[in-house]
Amino acid sequence: MHVKNYSYIYNVTKIKDMATSNFHNVNATHIFACSLENEWDYEDLVDNLTYEFKNHADWYDGNKSDPHECRSFPSRVLGSLTKEFSYNDFSLEVWVSPVIRSGYYEGVNLDWNAHYFINGDEYEIGELENGIGYNTALSNSKIKAYALLAEKKAEKLRNELVEVTENIFKDYSMKLGVTARFSNGETIYHKVA
Repeated sequence: MHVKNYSYIYNVTKIKDMATSNFHNVNATHIFACSLENEWDYEDLVDNLTYEFKNHADWYDGNKSDPHECRSFPSRVLGSLTKEFSYNDFSLEVWVSPVIRSGYYEGVNLDWNAHYFINGDEYEIGELENGIGYNTALSNSKIKAYALLAEKKAEKLRNELVEVTENIFKDYSMKLGVTARFSNGETIYHKVA
């Protein structure tokens, strides 16, 4: 049986005032912050999150790079939760990849990235029409109609995967919001219930 270690949950008073934002959050609905005392805490967090995600049938263990990684905020992608929907002429896949991203001063925050595929080729959500056109022999009017359907379906599948992802995140982190961000980069965080 896997035991959760909550030693890396943040004490919000530790991150109240900083000259630069400590966390680089791109997609998650909140900042899922984790305080780490040492390298073992980080490895424990990785192990716990990987264990939780591997319990889902939709888990793919392949590694992808984080398109939002910055030099000041290095990151690690754990794998992806995936869902697929097949149309008559093409298939749509949505991947949500959990990311552990280092804080600027201390700790990490948990985030996610979404990826969209038409017949195995990756496209941005607004470019699914191009993917359908490239991968099928459909008429232009059918491509446009399918693109609208595929975008709605992709968003629905993404939202389902994000809900699973963020439910796991909340068990291993403290949810924070941004109270204020000043022009010099100083950021004040608050705990979110």
